[in-house]
Amino acid sequence: MAPRKGSFSAGADVAPDGRKGVFLMLFGLMLFSVLNGVVKAQTELFPILQIMVFRNAFALLPLAFLIGHTVGWPSLITRRPLWHLLHAVLVSGAIGLIFMGYRALPLADATAINFAAPLVVCALSVPILREPVGALKWGAVLVGFVGVLIMVRPGGDVIREGAIYSFAGTVLSACGLLLARHLSKHDPTTTIVFLFMAISSIVMLPLLPAVWVTPTPLQLVGLVSMGGASGVAQYMTTRALFHASVSTVATMGYTKMIWALLIGYFAFGDWPAPVVLAGAGLVLLSTWVVYRKESAAARGAAG
Repeated sequence: MAPRKGSFSAGADVAPDGRKGVFLMLFGLMLFSVLNGVVKAQTELFPILQIMVFRNAFALLPLAFLIGHTVGWPSLITRRPLWHLLHAVLVSGAIGLIFMGYRALPLADATAINFAAPLVVCALSVPILREPVGALKWGAVLVGFVGVLIMVRPGGDVIREGAIYSFAGTVLSACGLLLARHLSKHDPTTTIVFLFMAISSIVMLPLLPAVWVTPTPLQLVGLVSMGGASGVAQYMTTRALFHASVSTVATMGYTKMIWALLIGYFAFGDWPAPVVLAGAGLVLLSTWVVYRKESAAARGAAG
C-alpha cells in the first residue's frame, strides 16, 4: 500500500507546493495570534489545564465536519498509532510548558525564549528528517531571530524557573513540528490533527475535575469558540507541513510578532516604538526571503 500523501479530498493526488505551505502557515499563525490574546485573558480566570481541554476537545468539531465531507472517517485508521500518541504528548506538553512560562516570566523574556524554536527545528531537521536547510534559510532564521530580539528586548535575567519552562516548551514544540512533518508524508492532515486533539483531550479529561472552575454562560461560549477556532488554525499549520519543509514553515513563526503589533494597535491603540518597527522589518525580510526561495523551487519543479 502506497503512503498516503495527506490529500485534502479522498483519493486526490496533490503535489506539495512550497508557496502554498508558506501561505497556509501565515494564515494559521494569524489566527493563532488572535487566539493567543483570548487565551491570555482566559488564564486570569481559568486553570491552564481547563483551557487546554476546551481548546482541544472543541477543536474536534470543525475537524469532524471536515473529515466527514472530504477524506471520510476511514482515513483516521493509521498504521502509526504510537507515533500519533507521541506527537500528542509532545505538543500538549509544549503548550502547557509555554503557558507556564508566560505566567512566570515577563512577556518579553518568555517570547524571546519561545522564538528560539526555528533554530532548534533547523538544527534537528538535518539529522532527524534528512532535510537540507541550506545557508539561505539559516540566514533567514538568524535574521528573523535578531528581529524578534529587537522587538521584544528581553532583559538579562532570564535564567529562572519560568525560563526553564519556556525553553523546555520550545524544544518540545520543535520536536512536535518535526514529528508532524514525518507523519504528513504518510497520513492525511486531518488524521494528524484530529488524533492529536482527541488523544490530548482523552489524556487530560480525567484531571479536569481537580482544577475545574465553573464558567458563566458567556465565558463558556468563549471557551467553546476558542476551541473551534483552534481546530481550524491547527489544521492550517499542520497542512503547511505537507507542502513545505519544516525549516521553511518554522521560520514563518516569527510573523506572530507582526500580528501581535497589529492587534495591539487596532484593538488597544498601542503604537509601536521605532525600534520595534525596525525589528518587524527584519522579520518581514526573513519571511520574504524564504518565500522567494520556495517560489523559485516551485518554478523549477514545474519547468
